[in-house]
Amino acid sequence: MKSNPPRVLVVDDDSSYCTIIRELLVRRGYEVRLAYSVEQALVLLQEESPDLILTDLMMPEVDGITFIRHLRASPSHAEIPTIVVSALVLARERAAAAQAGADAFVAKPFSINQLQATIQEVVGE
Repeated sequence: MKSNPPRVLVVDDDSSYCTIIRELLVRRGYEVRLAYSVEQALVLLQEESPDLILTDLMMPEVDGITFIRHLRASPSHAEIPTIVVSALVLARERAAAAQAGADAFVAKPFSINQLQATIQEVVGE
């Protein structure tokens, strides 16, 4: 990863989940920014480029699949590792996330150790 501490952008419309995931990741040494919508995430991405993005699939207005496609089409954001963290766990959701360009998929609920292992796998930490 590029920076120390590694910067993670969490994109999820569930503020309770965001608060919990931020606390868990901060305890593991990450710097965490939160976005409660894709629109908010895109504003944050104009300010700085994170080392990793964790995104949900089900969000109002713009869903996670559309967000990932947007990232992959953007020269400045195409290379940011992106992990989908979602309660949508059917094969079609996993396939859609992979086709959009997601680097990994973690099903909610998950353990922090499972998430940490997936992060390490994706970013080579």
